[in-house]
Amino acid sequence: MYIGSEVKKMSTKVQVKDGYFQITIPVKEAYENKPIRNFLEILRAQEILSRSKATEEQIAELADEVTANWWEENKEWFLK
Repeated sequence: MYIGSEVKKMSTKVQVKDGYFQITIPVKEAYENKPIRNFLEILRAQEILSRSKATEEQIAELADEVTANWWEENKEWFLK
């Protein structure tokens, strides 16, 4: 991976076997590498969402509620 003016050697391995990607990422490397960490967070979120029984309407209502709560808690800071 390219970082600034140095190249850091990664031990992450990606293979394709039997129609599947097999990705091996050392835990330490995953936590130190933001793009890998973001990728893993997206995969985890998609896995959780795939098991959800919530309807689109319920999800939209929850999103609106979270947004409204965030705004109430942060508007003074945000508008400074």
